[in-house]
Amino acid sequence: MDRRSTVKRLAVAAATALLALFYRISRLFPVKRQVVCISRQSNHAPVDFLLLEEELAREEPPYRTVILANKLESPLRYVPVMAKQVFFIATSRAIVLDSYCIVVSLLGNRIKAPVVQIWHALGNMKKFGYAALDTPEGHSSETARLMHMHEGYDAVAVSSLNFRGDLAAGFNVDPSIVFEAPLPRVDLLRDPQFRSEQRDAFLQDHPEMAGKKTIVYCPTFRKTPAPNEKEAMRSLLSAVDFDRFNFVYMPHPVSRQALDDPRIITATRSGADPLFAADYVITDYSTVMYEAGLMDVPVYLYAYDWDTYHEKRSFNIDLARDVPTLFTNDAAAIATAIDLDQFDEQAFARFTESNIATLAGESATQHLTRRIIALAEKQATR
Repeated sequence: MDRRSTVKRLAVAAATALLALFYRISRLFPVKRQVVCISRQSNHAPVDFLLLEEELAREEPPYRTVILANKLESPLRYVPVMAKQVFFIATSRAIVLDSYCIVVSLLGNRIKAPVVQIWHALGNMKKFGYAALDTPEGHSSETARLMHMHEGYDAVAVSSLNFRGDLAAGFNVDPSIVFEAPLPRVDLLRDPQFRSEQRDAFLQDHPEMAGKKTIVYCPTFRKTPAPNEKEAMRSLLSAVDFDRFNFVYMPHPVSRQALDDPRIITATRSGADPLFAADYVITDYSTVMYEAGLMDVPVYLYAYDWDTYHEKRSFNIDLARDVPTLFTNDAAAIATAIDLDQFDEQAFARFTESNIATLAGESATQHLTRRIIALAEKQATR
């Protein structure tokens, strides 16, 4: 083992010991009737957590929800964030995650309350976590072992049992703890009134969009930019008729890619969700296609770096074969398909329905809340 690896190992061991000590101290405080939801995806409360919060508050007696949403932008500034996470993990009846949580993985089985991983993406597409170790788009085996990546989960939610094996492999968990529960946001995506309200809100924020149809471009996250990224973006923007269409760029939450063009509206989901304003969605290898599918919005796949990307990242589905839409590296072909409304709505609806479960008798939020409470109360009676 080289000196650098030794230093890392000792640093992680020291951090784990400190977290464990603080956890034991925090356990001296009473455990409350509350659920803590932790995310590293953004600095804003994710909509899935907000919906869980509303549903948990309807319980009798109600559950309190604590939402801790913090991106890891600076290791030093993240220390107090981790301390806060430890305290609420120690004093809550359940922990819900939508991404990797350092504290949970390092504390592991020291945590007394059940930990539920709901992940942040609808459906599944790309291999991730343990299924993508030692690949250019994944983590190294050394890092995974050192950080105890994705350890400590008691249950994992998946939008369809079609993906049970894929999620189990990605998180390195027993498939038996993976249960079917679409993310709460599915309720909003399937709600025509909410979609209309969000669309109106986004258009009100951007009055310059009036009178045109809207294309929303949502690319997946790439650890390193594709060699042809700039050329591909020039081709895409050149293919768009800006006299007839708005073009909204919605970057991945952790992406730093920027499109510098005054004709583009760059938006995030911190305000009104731009996806609800879409008449057409262009993506590539992102599960945003399922969100668009739930709203019956046509989807086109701009696979400009497929030749290199699929060598960096393995997939759980064959995009060209399994997704019933245009899959191409030709931006002009996508512009033509949009112009001519070339999209098989029925085929894409069947594809979406097969990958996002429809629940009988309850909403997605109610279903997930019920499963979380069952785990929390089972643990509380032990």
